[in-house]
Amino acid sequence: MTTEAVHDPALDKLVDAVRTARPHLIDEWETTAVIESLGYTDVRIRREFGFSDTAALGVYVFNLMSARTAERIETRRPHEPHALLQLIDSVGASLVYALPWLVTFLLERVRPDALRLPAGAGPPLSLSLMLCLIVSGGFIQAIARRGQFYIGMKQPGLAALTCGYLMRLGALVSLGVAVAGLAVGWYFSLFTWPYLVLWADQFLILCALWLTCGVLTIRDEHWRVPVAFAVGGLAFLAVRATGHDALAAQLIGSAAVLAAAGIQVPRVFAHAGIEAPPTVVPPPRMTVLMYRALPFFWYGTLYFCFLFADRFAASASVAALTGAPFGMRPQYKLGMDLALLTFLFASAGVEFANVRFTGLVTRAMRQPFTAGGGEFARRLQRIHLTVLGLAFAVFVPTAALIGTAARRLLPGQSPIVWTMMAVGDVGYLLLAIGLVNGLALVSLNRPWSTVKALTAALAVNVMVGYVLSHMFSPYFAVAGLVAGGFVFAVQSSALAREAMRSGDHAISSPS
Repeated sequence: MTTEAVHDPALDKLVDAVRTARPHLIDEWETTAVIESLGYTDVRIRREFGFSDTAALGVYVFNLMSARTAERIETRRPHEPHALLQLIDSVGASLVYALPWLVTFLLERVRPDALRLPAGAGPPLSLSLMLCLIVSGGFIQAIARRGQFYIGMKQPGLAALTCGYLMRLGALVSLGVAVAGLAVGWYFSLFTWPYLVLWADQFLILCALWLTCGVLTIRDEHWRVPVAFAVGGLAFLAVRATGHDALAAQLIGSAAVLAAAGIQVPRVFAHAGIEAPPTVVPPPRMTVLMYRALPFFWYGTLYFCFLFADRFAASASVAALTGAPFGMRPQYKLGMDLALLTFLFASAGVEFANVRFTGLVTRAMRQPFTAGGGEFARRLQRIHLTVLGLAFAVFVPTAALIGTAARRLLPGQSPIVWTMMAVGDVGYLLLAIGLVNGLALVSLNRPWSTVKALTAALAVNVMVGYVLSHMFSPYFAVAGLVAGGFVFAVQSSALAREAMRSGDHAISSPS
């Protein structure tokens, strides 16, 4: 470093640029990364400033900015939505899955004649619903993450290109699973051919529907999905009013939802006034795209596998006892349906906790702190405990409300129903805690840590549920959910605390 370099106006300009990009730097390594992101190389630095490389300049700039903390330039802070608006958006996001489940549940219990299906049609339709979410769940996450990333960059054209590629890939995988499912069902005589065809038809329609709904959530316009389901509900009622059976009405209603969602897709990628006009931008390399989307793909897939693992274990146990291909005890299904309904509505708390975590961490980064003193790590840990409390504070009242309403709406049920619901609520509460931790890890740019914890939790869920349900009773399948949820909550908490203590993390973009 030379004396001339200290008073060089070009160097002062660089320092101002670094300060504008990152007002509060963690250490000299982050400073070096910011300098390199501004386009400075070792050759350019030696030529213009006299430093040996970017690392040496990073040390100098970091020390200079630390010494001038009292003279910091006040930067323009991005507008942060009010917490109430964030909560409303989070509730809207949770309604995407919660409302269809609630409407179907109410029709099954309050107006069972409206959904009276032909004998033998229930198991394949239930199986198609669970499998379609498992198969499409990973693609939904990848589509939403990559779409939001390019929309955030004000490149809706690139968002459309990327999401279109992922949707086509998801459609091909769904078709392959449908063909494989038909072959397995025929070989093992799980269902007769008419019901195998019914399963494949409903499976493909629902996969296409969820993939399309994933696109509709890219801009956080949560009203789009409920509108599509409202159209499907009207179609269902219209078909039933004409005297057709519930099976035909359900198929036509599903197709109507898909059509209503598909019509809205072009508006998602339309250029808004806040976006730059279309520019010629090279499309991303799809291999790189898939690599970036891979952890979110596995997260979405593992998430839905975890949700339904206990049901598959309970069904396998019933099949072993009765010889039926697929089915659950009615009391188990009712209790777990209520618990899952609680979780779907309470997931608004998980989403709100995730939004608040990112916002509070971003705000904490703007506040001064001493590098190497652990002050910033302690701030992160306090924020982490706060958002865990938010998720807990939403889940418990939601569980109490749904439990009270269910007891009044469904009097005279067996006590085993309420036991299953209570135990299921415990399992889903542990899952919600794990999800808050997992999304915090994603915000700290460690998505693979979330995948690791969720994989271990799913393995425990499957093994414990399968073994206990076969050893004792199908009702013990719920123990797998609780055990897996406990593993996920504990391991993800440990990984999140470790990430916050290490200090080598970064707030990630939604990629």
